Amino acid sequence: MTALQLMKMTLRKLDRPTDDDTVALYRERLMGYLNEALLDLTAELRPWRRDTVTLTNGQAELSGLPCNCLKVIAARIDGQRRLFYYGPTRNTLLFPGEADGTVELTYRYQPALLEEVTDEPQLPAGLQELMATYAAARERSRFDAASQNAARLDLTLYRELKGKLRRNYPAPDQSQIYHIY
Repeated sequence: MTALQLMKMTLRKLDRPTDDDTVALYRERLMGYLNEALLDLTAELRPWRRDTVTLTNGQAELSGLPCNCLKVIAARIDGQRRLFYYGPTRNTLLFPGEADGTVELTYRYQPALLEEVTDEPQLPAGLQELMATYAAARERSRFDAASQNAARLDLTLYRELKGKLRRNYPAPDQSQIYHIY
């Protein structure tokens, strides 16, 4: 779902029209609220993914990953976990005794912020309605007491669902520590 679709979902939750003029009027503010939700959900969920990068002379560059890597959790070469440590820069991993090939990395990442209406949040698809709920609550909190009460209810629902995230989100395999800092 794109940022434009999320903004339209938020406007529907607010019982406002979703035409182009209305979206343009609310664009900057809603985009900010959606990015707040994105950062908040990232802090709670601590998302991770697995991707493959090229190994050259025992070194792998993290800049080749599709998302911004915060921390590498595990590395596998030919299906086997391997020892690794960070190299001379934060974007380089060194694998002692390995040559060329590919390495599958399990890593925590920071999703990119939404900047354009065509951007898609780098979070699981099930969290996007939660982002729209947060944005609608933040927008409602700007108005009269009745709207603020509705915003409190929406934010309570948001916090409750956010609290259940980590229990339902699978953890990466961390049975042993293989990396060296």
